[in-house]
Amino acid sequence: MTLRRAGRMHHLAIGAAHARKRVLAFADDTRVTVADLTTGEVLSVHLIEPTKSYWRNQNKEPGRWPGSST
Repeated sequence: MTLRRAGRMHHLAIGAAHARKRVLAFADDTRVTVADLTTGEVLSVHLIEPTKSYWRNQNKEPGRWPGSST
């Protein structure tokens, strides 16, 4: 998902499992929360880092493969 904030485009990692879902994004000074529009389930939470253009999902552990030991 992309979000324009303060004149810059930012990319939010929500996850491929949520592709094409209608979402509602809540933004304040320190974080962006993305929720499924139909169920209200929180899909992701992102800490705002103005110097970066990609904000990872804070609800998930970092890493490319789920369940990997690295």
